[in-house]
Amino acid sequence: MRPLRLELRGFTSFRETAVLDFEGRRLFAITGPTGAGKSSLLDAMTWALYGQVPRVGTQTRQLITHGANAMAVRLDFSVRGERHRVSRQAPGPTGARLERQRGDGAWEPIADRSREVTRRVTELLGLDFDTFTKTVLLPQGAFDLFLRGDEPQRREILTRLLALERYEAAGAAARNRASGKAAAAHAMRGQIERLDAAAPEALAAIEARRDALARRARALDERSALLDALAAAARAADGARAEAERHAHARAEAERDLAAAAAALEAAGRETADAAARREGVEAERAALGYDEAAHRDLEREAARLDQREAARAEADAAEAERAAAAEAAEGAAERADAARAESERAAEAGERAEEGRRAALDGLAAAEAAARAAEAALGEEANAADDARAEAERAAAEHAEQARALDDLAERQRGLRETADGAERARAEASEASEAARAGSGAASERLREAEAAQAAAASALETAQRLDAALTLQRGLEPGDPCPVCGEPVGHVEPHPAPALDAAREALGAADAALAAARREDSDAAGALAAADARAASAAESLGTARDALAAADAALVAAGADPAGPTAAIADAREEEQRERERAAEAAAVRDRAAAAAQALGLLRASIGDALAGREEPPPGGGAIDAEAARAALEAAIARQREAASDAAGALEASRRTGEEARAAAAAAAQADERREHAERALEGARARLAAFGDAPDDAAAVRSALAGAQRLAQRDRELAGALGEAERAAAAAGAHGEAAHAARERAGTRAAAAADATEKADAAAAEGRERLETAWRAADAGGDPAAARAEELRAAHEAERIETASALAVAEQRLEAARADAERAAEMGREAAGYEADAALAGALAEELRRNRFIAWVQREAMQLLAADAAVRLLQLSGGRYRLAAEGDAFAVIDGLNGDER
Repeated sequence: MRPLRLELRGFTSFRETAVLDFEGRRLFAITGPTGAGKSSLLDAMTWALYGQVPRVGTQTRQLITHGANAMAVRLDFSVRGERHRVSRQAPGPTGARLERQRGDGAWEPIADRSREVTRRVTELLGLDFDTFTKTVLLPQGAFDLFLRGDEPQRREILTRLLALERYEAAGAAARNRASGKAAAAHAMRGQIERLDAAAPEALAAIEARRDALARRARALDERSALLDALAAAARAADGARAEAERHAHARAEAERDLAAAAAALEAAGRETADAAARREGVEAERAALGYDEAAHRDLEREAARLDQREAARAEADAAEAERAAAAEAAEGAAERADAARAESERAAEAGERAEEGRRAALDGLAAAEAAARAAEAALGEEANAADDARAEAERAAAEHAEQARALDDLAERQRGLRETADGAERARAEASEASEAARAGSGAASERLREAEAAQAAAASALETAQRLDAALTLQRGLEPGDPCPVCGEPVGHVEPHPAPALDAAREALGAADAALAAARREDSDAAGALAAADARAASAAESLGTARDALAAADAALVAAGADPAGPTAAIADAREEEQRERERAAEAAAVRDRAAAAAQALGLLRASIGDALAGREEPPPGGGAIDAEAARAALEAAIARQREAASDAAGALEASRRTGEEARAAAAAAAQADERREHAERALEGARARLAAFGDAPDDAAAVRSALAGAQRLAQRDRELAGALGEAERAAAAAGAHGEAAHAARERAGTRAAAAADATEKADAAAAEGRERLETAWRAADAGGDPAAARAEELRAAHEAERIETASALAVAEQRLEAARADAERAAEMGREAAGYEADAALAGALAEELRRNRFIAWVQREAMQLLAADAAVRLLQLSGGRYRLAAEGDAFAVIDGLNGDER
């Protein structure tokens, strides 16, 4: 991450808006007096990125400038070649925003909520807040505390800087894991102890119980066959006994039927005698009546002729009246039939004319419908073609629009890159000039440093000479010739006087030389820093210029590939926009054509649908050739529909009138025919009545005597019929009595046969019952049932045995389940034993790991290694900063500075 621009307002000491531009700076220093806000700039960067600051955490309201209402920070930075901008404002829950700059220079939002902004920044930088403040931006005083603090403080800082808390956490986790695994092993061992059925002796007891139940079940199964045979014998004995009882009952019934048949035969004899006596009485009374059936028939014929002559006379009179009425009705019906026939003929002619008009109208309607159908199809094809043209034009317009947008984006990017390249060119030129100036200044400072070092060396040498001379004069003071030399102890032969050295002047000269050398060194260091910064800016500017030119060349190549002139792509953009507009106009025209054709086709379709079934069954005429005018086809179809409807209405009316008049004519003709038939029938009836009346001749004088004699004959005939009926009834009673006697005789024969058969069946059933009882006793003894044999008790024994067998089978199943569960528990106990052993091994491993991760072992070793690595890296940097004089070394838990120019003094 490289900061590019920082803007802040209302943040600690920065009440007004302050802007720091880091563009083109690879190395910079922030200087100023205490309280000027140097640390606040770094805090502002950290707050913008993560929403918190090391020295106050998330309680950032205290960072607002005293008297201000809010604070705001915006930081532009680059990550992997992309420029981002993060801004925060407080107070306010939504005062955070993260943006990314696109290739065209516009900013696109990425996140606009505080937590989301922090999360996305963490993803971009690959560092969370703790890691960032430990490796990139150390809080103020943290490294000074690390250098000067005592051993516990230094270890604590190393632990935080190297994130060794994770190893402490790992050790705690390992201890927790060891404790958890040990607890799991202990719990597993306890579960194994609670599995009582898994013990060998418990498993053996369950197996013994299962085997005993299995033997009992087999024994019960074997006895079940004997009890089943016993139950079968009992059921057979019961059946044989019941059968014997049934046959005994049947024998008693047969004997009762035999007695009843004998009584019926005796009653039938008495009934026959009674019937013969009644027949003889009726025959005697009929013979005494003296009825003459022939004389009775003669009287009936004579009386019938009298009645027929009177009826013929009345019939002749009625026929005469009917003939006159029929003749009058026939004349009126003939007149009405002639009038109805004429009206029907007129209606039929009108119907034929109306039908011809209807057929002509249908022909015209069919032709118009065919033309409309062809026009509808043509309009549909026209609408489809227009829609295809519209879609094609819209696709072309979209392609031209996309081409224009792409060219516009490329042109905008080209302009931005050209401006960037121009700025980079100016920055490179300025940086080159600054680098040359800094190089010249650095050379001059180096020359002055060499002169100051020479002067300091001379002053130091002069001071040393003066100090030796002063020491010699001190030793010489009071020394006389012949005295032992204070240095070598030899006698002094001659004491030569020397002037006192200017020791203070030499010290002042050395102090001035040291001050000049320090100033020269600072000047040289500043010049070297300025030269390095200038060179870095020049290199960065050259790199930025190369990057900008490469990007510009790529943008020019993209414009050429898109068919535009890199020198002026606006013409190609304008052409693409014009093509897009033309295609959109063409699409609009095609859409209008499509809509008009679709509307016309829809109108024709609705109009054709209104025809209904008028043309059903007619052969469709071919559509007319040539160009089709949809409007003309619609008008012709409307006119044809109107004509067809009018002609159909006329034809229907004429047809109805013809049908009605035809029916009236037919009814009148039928009425005339009926009237003629009535008249002819009346004339024929009159002639017949007159002939029948003439056949009877004149009426006789003794008509009353004939009728009186007929009445007496009818009374005798009635009594004769009654006696004949009584005689028939007596004969039928005699016949029935004879039949009853024969039936009674046959019934007595059948009853005797059934009684004999029943007696025989009874004997056989009694024998079968005795045999069944014997088999029951045999099965009873075989089953060892005890007591007297009884069928009901056999079923009870069998039911009790079945219940015991089911209970034993259930107990056996339970024992099998318990045995299976016990075996499963044994397997589970073995598996749990293996798991417990695994838990114990894991607990031992985790305990060993926890022991290794204690502070005085692995963590202490990592800290010592870090101290050595830090010292080695810092020694190289300190040698560079001190011109090769000082270096840093780690001695245990402390640091030592080694002076290379003073005998490696520590």
